[in-house]
Amino acid sequence: MYKIVRKKSLNPTVTLMDIEAPLVAKKAKAGQFIILRVDGDGERIPLTVAGCDQEKGTVTIIFQIVGATTEKLNHKNEGEPIEDSAPSGCRPRSKG
Repeated sequence: MYKIVRKKSLNPTVTLMDIEAPLVAKKAKAGQFIILRVDGDGERIPLTVAGCDQEKGTVTIIFQIVGATTEKLNHKNEGEPIEDSAPSGCRPRSKG
């Protein structure tokens, strides 16, 4: 689970958040993306990494409110959790 450590409104429809995610911050680079869910029942959404701070263990995301999920994310505040979502993959098919 990730935690929002900073939230800043850049304009009425664009928000910047710093997310506490130490393992992601160690390897992430600007331009890559993370997949998260606003809560356990939410859809998985990819958000572009705008930057990261390896020392603080944070990843910065900037998103535009364009639908229900980003609207829901925008209602989250500093200190609140958001769900991380492991990458999905394909299971090998059994032969036969």
